[in-house]
Amino acid sequence: MLYFVIKALHILSDFLLIGGMLINAFVIGMVPPAIRVGVIAALWKYDRTVTTAALGGAWLFGLWLIFGYVGFSDGWLHAKLVLVVMLSALHGMQQGWMRRMRADPKLDPPAFVRVGMPIILVSVVLVVLLAVIKPF
Repeated sequence: MLYFVIKALHILSDFLLIGGMLINAFVIGMVPPAIRVGVIAALWKYDRTVTTAALGGAWLFGLWLIFGYVGFSDGWLHAKLVLVVMLSALHGMQQGWMRRMRADPKLDPPAFVRVGMPIILVSVVLVVLLAVIKPF
């Protein structure tokens, strides 16, 4: 029973994290500089409270599942962890660039941050496939 509760909390955290990261990616890549400061200011509190907390929850509940139930022996988990570390790093870069762009709206982030939406979506599809199919 506890396993299913932890798994549900992990999945809920994942949904909140990916939703927040997609909003960040949209603001960073698509919002014109003229209105960027206002949009980032409005998004900043949400990102700091909800998205960052969801990132912590995803890691906490994910590690709990690994140490308590799954173990580190499967290759699919190693591949999933690589993608999760990359997504965590991308979220940190998004926060950093939103802070910089809030101070200077004319700044353009590097391509990895600017095209975050497809990176996030492809990573999520791969993580879900790895977790459900467990191919290796």
